[in-house]
Amino acid sequence: MNQSELLNYIKGEVEKAALDKNKDGVNMYLVVKYAEQLKDINPIEFSLTIGRNESYKTEFSKGLKLAKIIKERGL
Repeated sequence: MNQSELLNYIKGEVEKAALDKNKDGVNMYLVVKYAEQLKDINPIEFSLTIGRNESYKTEFSKGLKLAKIIKERGL
């Protein structure tokens, strides 16, 4: 899956999760899951592309950091 397809996939999953009021949890899970593919994307671009506010860039960055810790600790 290329970056554009991945962003569209994440956007769709977040929209579905919003119906269950679980948007933030699913969003964080997907950032952690696909961190390796997302690590070079601009956090603001990511946030806006998936339909979040520009301020979501902070959460995106936290997700990438969490993914790094998980990988380092072998979880």
